[in-house]
Amino acid sequence: MAATRPWASGLGVTLVEVRGAERDTLMTDARVRQALLDGVDRGLTGDPPAIPEAASVYALRDGRRTAGAADGLVAVARGWPMPGEAALLAVVVAPASRGHALATKALLLVERRLIEEGVTRVWARVPRTNGRGLYCMLRCGFVPVTGDGAPAETGDATWFARRARAS
Repeated sequence: MAATRPWASGLGVTLVEVRGAERDTLMTDARVRQALLDGVDRGLTGDPPAIPEAASVYALRDGRRTAGAADGLVAVARGWPMPGEAALLAVVVAPASRGHALATKALLLVERRLIEEGVTRVWARVPRTNGRGLYCMLRCGFVPVTGDGAPAETGDATWFARRARAS
């Protein structure tokens, strides 16, 4: 993937938006595919969950790199579930890159960047089979939302939210 200007950089990670062929390459990378599958349940095989075409996809890299192999992926849907809000559809780290808090750093960096864009609440959906993902959301200060407060969607998952506040 070609070097480009990062969408966000800080906290020891860099996020570069990928589109078109670059997005397709990232989505078919074996390491990222496994990370997406692991985001549902460790050791899962088959096809990873689909990320809608309308979602923004970012290559996650450790450090300040803007090119080279991605260490993971972040997908964001803006204006969902309500205008002025955003949902994190995926925050995944490739198996070989785990153990360096990249997901935590990316989650906090994405939230910071979305606040700068004017987002008032950040949502995230985590499958209940992803214990590490559930713990990561709690560690980052996100709160589980149940009942009428959660977005209407079927599936065995927990919704988390955090109301954005300017720093």
